[in-house]
Amino acid sequence: MSHIKCNYSIECLKLERSNCGCSVLDRGWSSYLYFYLATLVGNPQSELELGWQCQLSESVTGLRCAPDGAGWAASSAAGEVVWNSGSNQLVYLQPANGQAMQAVAFSADGCWLAAGGQAGKLLIWDCGNRQPPQLVQTIEIDEWIEHLIWHPSQPQLAIGSGNRVKIWDATAKREVTTWTFDRSSIFDLAWHPDGTELAVAGYKGVQIWTPPAPKVAPQRIDVDTATIAIAWSADGRYLAAGNLDRTLKIVDRQQLADCWTLQGFEGKIRQLAWLVGTETPCLAVASGTTIVLWTASADATTWESQLLTGHQDIVTAAIAHPQAPSLASGGADGYTCVWTADGRVEQILSHPIASRFTQLSWHPDRLYLATGTQSGHICLWMVPA
Repeated sequence: MSHIKCNYSIECLKLERSNCGCSVLDRGWSSYLYFYLATLVGNPQSELELGWQCQLSESVTGLRCAPDGAGWAASSAAGEVVWNSGSNQLVYLQPANGQAMQAVAFSADGCWLAAGGQAGKLLIWDCGNRQPPQLVQTIEIDEWIEHLIWHPSQPQLAIGSGNRVKIWDATAKREVTTWTFDRSSIFDLAWHPDGTELAVAGYKGVQIWTPPAPKVAPQRIDVDTATIAIAWSADGRYLAAGNLDRTLKIVDRQQLADCWTLQGFEGKIRQLAWLVGTETPCLAVASGTTIVLWTASADATTWESQLLTGHQDIVTAAIAHPQAPSLASGGADGYTCVWTADGRVEQILSHPIASRFTQLSWHPDRLYLATGTQSGHICLWMVPA
C-alpha cells in the first residue's frame, strides 16, 4: 500500500502569509459580513426567475438533470422517484412507499437512470428513446444504498452501501467487482475523470482503487479523523478530500509524495466543487455559512483563498456548472446564489424559498437551475441569457 505524505499546511482565513506563501483572509472579518443577502450581493446582474415547480411528499434526496439535457429526475425521503422530460407533466417512476430513496443518477450518455436507498434495491431505467423511461433491472443489494455514481464513459455504476462498493454493468447486467472499505462505512465516492480509478472516502481517509482489479491493494490518503467528501478536478490531476476535523487535503496526482493541508474552516466541509474553464485550478469548499474558493497559483505550488459570504445560514449544497466557470450554492436560509469564478454573485433567486435546500442540479446548457428542498419542493429557475 502506498501512503501519500502531506508536507504543506496552510492556515485558512487568516490575514497573513503562511510559510508556503499562500495569501489568505482573516477569519475575524467574517463576523462583520453576516448581513441580509440582498445587502451583501449589492446589485447582481440578474435574478433567477421561477419557471416551473412541483411538490413531492417528503424531502428531496436526489436531483439530477440528464447530461443530454433531455429532462431531469428526482427522489424523495418517501421513496418517490420522478422524471420530467422538460414538459409540465411529472411522471412517477416509483410512488411513495415509506422507504427513503437516497440518490438518483444518470449515466454519462443519458441512456440509463439509476436509483437506490433504504430498501436495498438498485433500480435501473432505460432512458434510450423511450418516454417515460422503462424499468429494466432490479438488483438486490441487501443494504441501504447511500451512493450512486456512474463511470464517466462506460455504462458501469459504482454503488456504495455499508462498507462495500460494487461495480454494476448495466449493459451486461452483471456485477463487475466488489470491494470492502476496511475501516468504516463509505461516506463518498468519486470516479477519476478518465475512469481508471475510483476514490472511496471513509474513516481515516481515502482509498483509491483501480477497477477491475479488486485484489490490488489501494493507494491510501491518510487523515486523523474521517473523510466525508471527495472530488476530482476536471483534468484528473487533483483530488480534494474534506475531513471531519475541518481540514481539507488536496493531492496532486502528478506529485504523489506531496499534498496540501488547508485548515481553519468555519464548520465541517459539506460540499466540494471544482470549477471548469478557469485559468488555474479552482476549488469551491462549502463550510458553515460560507464558501471558500481555493485557486492554485500559476506554477501550481501554492493556493490562495477567497471567502464568499452571502448566506445567512448553513450552505447545504454547492455545485459547479459542468461546462461554464460558475458555481451555484443553496442554503438553509432559503436562498440560492450563482457565483462567478472570481467570487462575484451573478444571479440570485427572484424570491426565497421557505425551506432548506437539499439538492441543486444544472441543466447542461445552463438553461435552468433545478433545486430541491427539505419540504419536498422542486423548482426550475430559468437562467437569463
